Amino acid sequence: MKLNILLCWWLLVGVLSCNVKGYLDKAETGGLSEQEVFGDYVQTERYLANIYAGLPNEWMPVKSVTYAAASDEAKCPVIYFDGPQVFTRGLLSPTYNPIEYWAGLYASIRKVNRFIEKIDQVPAVNATQMAGKTRMKGEGYFLRAFYYYELFKRYGSVPLIDRVLQITDDLNLPRNTVAEVTAFIVQDCNTAVPLLDGVNSAANIGRATRGAALMLKARALLLAASPLHNPDNDGAKWTAAAVAAREIADMGSYHVDADYKGLFHKRSASNIIFQSTANNTEWLKQMFLPSMNGTAWIQPLQDLVDAYEMKNGKMIGEAGSGYAANDPYKDRDPRFYASVLYNGSSWKGETVQTFVGGLDGLTSAEGSLTQTGYYLRKLIDENGSVSPDNRPGDHYWVYMRFEDALLMYAEAQNEVLGAPDNTVYDAVNQVRNRVGMPSLPANLSKSQMRERIRNERRIELAFEGQRFWDIRRWKIGTETMNEARGMRITKNTDGSFTHTPFLVESRIYKPAFDLFPIPQTEINKDKKLVQNPGYN
Repeated sequence: MKLNILLCWWLLVGVLSCNVKGYLDKAETGGLSEQEVFGDYVQTERYLANIYAGLPNEWMPVKSVTYAAASDEAKCPVIYFDGPQVFTRGLLSPTYNPIEYWAGLYASIRKVNRFIEKIDQVPAVNATQMAGKTRMKGEGYFLRAFYYYELFKRYGSVPLIDRVLQITDDLNLPRNTVAEVTAFIVQDCNTAVPLLDGVNSAANIGRATRGAALMLKARALLLAASPLHNPDNDGAKWTAAAVAAREIADMGSYHVDADYKGLFHKRSASNIIFQSTANNTEWLKQMFLPSMNGTAWIQPLQDLVDAYEMKNGKMIGEAGSGYAANDPYKDRDPRFYASVLYNGSSWKGETVQTFVGGLDGLTSAEGSLTQTGYYLRKLIDENGSVSPDNRPGDHYWVYMRFEDALLMYAEAQNEVLGAPDNTVYDAVNQVRNRVGMPSLPANLSKSQMRERIRNERRIELAFEGQRFWDIRRWKIGTETMNEARGMRITKNTDGSFTHTPFLVESRIYKPAFDLFPIPQTEINKDKKLVQNPGYN
């Protein structure tokens, strides 16, 4: 609550006091002088809260884009100028990117650089403030690393700026190498770890902890080791990523959580490593069923539904799986039922009807009704209601959780070894077993385990914004983003249903899209910037 109050206070000050004049404007001190801000502990806390306010919105990066609908997870039923079709129709360019964050991320980095430069001079009048000052310094290094990681996963190598630039500085800055960017993020995380608290008090929920800094380091190293940035498959990079991910488990502070359905609707759990403090109440209406006055902007694709295993652990196409084409939703991975609303499922005491002609039935027309045969269940608080009582429910974004850390470790460790060992199996099976799924089959080869881990990430982290980036770091976009399929369900006269997969739309993905283009406005300003390949 304390952090929420500080964020709201500082955002209000920013609205009332700031005269924004561009990248080098000093108005990020809220209209106060540096001495007023950094000469007072409480004002410094507020300044730090303002830096947290710049964390990206992962629910919807912009009003009309979700990562799910811009990937092979889902489709948005409405076309917007700045909507997800930019990423599914091959429209991304240096002048057209609705989720372009370059300037905003560097603005946040500038604020953090100022904070890091000034934090040591902030007066602390008691032991509580002394401890808080140390923690805040760690948060500053974490946040700088976080914002650079956000740049790294979007653009690859970027210019590194570790101080507050002035008008008199040379602002034509070249891109640093991937290795340099990775090392910078890792160093900031290493600096942050001993300064941060191990576990937050109730007043500090939403602040970075040691676990968050370790997780961020592991993510940066995993990205650097992945095919996108490691074309020669350097094993040392995979080893570094595996060691970093293992550190999180070795803390002993986090554990898998079987409450898969409730993950995004509570403020604390044993698997939550880093979480937003904001309750995104708009999400309910944006994703609710149309028959319940929602707009259903995420509609899962058949491609994702097919990736869910049977409850016996077999893929639907495997011999002995038990999959039945005329009863396709029977005996599936429990996470499927917690993630996707399908024809015949129950939601708020009502039976979902996605068959052609049903209450929320399939349509080809633009609007809220499903164009894929499915609706979203995961991330939506079933206790909420759009009308008549308008209960928004609880929606807290989880940036980092322990199950992801385990899958990161399994992925990196599998690439290190000649064949997967018990450490790889154990990491994946912890994720699976806690929701009632059986352990992976024994004696998988390295390549077989790689595919199982990738599919496990797809299922476990569905709709959490991870798949969009995994497609890019694995360089599989041309394989996975060429078409989107749905399920047409027709009701027969005897009350049974016929299920027919169909093509919802063809899609376009170019290898260049593995990285975002640097905005043309930045290329025009900085003569030393070089555009990413494929965008010239």
